Amino acid sequence: MKNDKPRILIVEDDLSSQQYYTIILEDSYDLTIVSTVIGAKEALEENDFQVAIIDISLPGGENGIDLIKFMQIKYPKKPRSIALTAHAFPHARVEALEAGAVEFFTKPIMSGSLIESLENQIQSIENV
Repeated sequence: MKNDKPRILIVEDDLSSQQYYTIILEDSYDLTIVSTVIGAKEALEENDFQVAIIDISLPGGENGIDLIKFMQIKYPKKPRSIALTAHAFPHARVEALEAGAVEFFTKPIMSGSLIESLENQIQSIENV
């Protein structure tokens, strides 16, 4: 049976955040969760995602901003990037949006806000 759920890539290194996203999203979306930019790039090579939820602070040499910039070059149409961070610095929002994120949220994010954002992005892709 074919899975018709929208595919969402979640790039998040915090285990409790991964669990939270799984609980609120797994019934409606086909989720792939990775914890590093390298893992995200591998997942992007293997799958077609509608939206990527990307934590800005990630382990390793590259962060979420680097990933968003990479995706804008290699995958300019989709997935659309939603940036999240626990650091509520004004420059983080500007940097994420300038890199190509379509939305920016600080953690903790309310489940309704995240789901609304996902639905809006998926709908806008379908209307293109």
